[in-house]
Amino acid sequence: MKPRAMLVGGALIVLAGAATLLLRTAPPAQVREPVESAPGPSGLPSSTVGRPARPGAAAPMGAVTGAGEPLAPPVPGSLQDTTEDGALRVDASGHLVLSADVRRLFDYYLSATGEESPESLRARIIASMRAKLPASALDEALRVLDDYLAYRQAARTLEVPAGSGPEDVAGRLDAVRRLRREHLGTEVADAFFAEDEQHDAVALQRMRLEKDTTLSSEERARRIEALEETLPADLRALRQEALHPLKQQAAERELVAAGASAEDLHQYRLSTEGPEATARLEALDQERAEWQRKLTAFRAKRQALTASIADPTERAAAAQRLLVDSFSPEERVRVQALDAMDAAQAQQPTP
Repeated sequence: MKPRAMLVGGALIVLAGAATLLLRTAPPAQVREPVESAPGPSGLPSSTVGRPARPGAAAPMGAVTGAGEPLAPPVPGSLQDTTEDGALRVDASGHLVLSADVRRLFDYYLSATGEESPESLRARIIASMRAKLPASALDEALRVLDDYLAYRQAARTLEVPAGSGPEDVAGRLDAVRRLRREHLGTEVADAFFAEDEQHDAVALQRMRLEKDTTLSSEERARRIEALEETLPADLRALRQEALHPLKQQAAERELVAAGASAEDLHQYRLSTEGPEATARLEALDQERAEWQRKLTAFRAKRQALTASIADPTERAAAAQRLLVDSFSPEERVRVQALDAMDAAQAQQPTP
């Protein structure tokens, strides 16, 4: 079974549009500290109800809906051959213990958004919860689930300022943080997102330090190192793993700017990354170069084609035909995203 990879905190939500949002009136479940209780039939404490008995154990993919009707197989394609993420726990009184694991379970199924209707995905989550929780905790989990779904919907239509500077990022993060607490309540939002928000706060402060032209490179590095030390050890390890490719790329750009040859770059990668990683990086370089050549050729053809057509409707249709003829469905999504990014950047005011 392959694991279903989930996003780690630090990725910023891109939000656009505006909407009038109604806050839910159902109170969120209270956060309770887990306590150990007597072992159940399986030998596990009852406070771990719903947690797989061993790492990687498959959990039910959902057999019934909230109303008791069977779910139609098969599961969404992206969830096939995967293991359910997250876990559910109850305390000694049978109440749901809120944690990021609950959100991960929700997100595991919601990652198939677009493959099934929202109602079907919600039903799968409910089926999974029903298989793991007693009635009292299930009622609490249902309220939290619906609050979480309302939050996700509101996040898609949240109006935030446009731009890419640190203060704009801070505004986005603050808007999302407030939205979480409006829909989930403070205790649930903290249980779900505290770690992510701590990670985001450090990332934002690091961005500000990197853009601070009053600091010397040595002072900047010292402050960034001190900032990273404020994170828990597990988060530091995750950040170091995530940042390593960026640091490697920055070092390579400096070498190339200083006149390093392809052989110099090859030897540098061998010494810092090893032969296997070097081979992967060089294969990736070739793929990127080929993609850039293909994209550049397409854009040149599109510009020439559209320049020869006066009617806007015909021009758009011709550009779409060229896109379909030139790229696979996955590549077309990438081209459209790059076009949108270029258009947004072109609209930014010149400093």
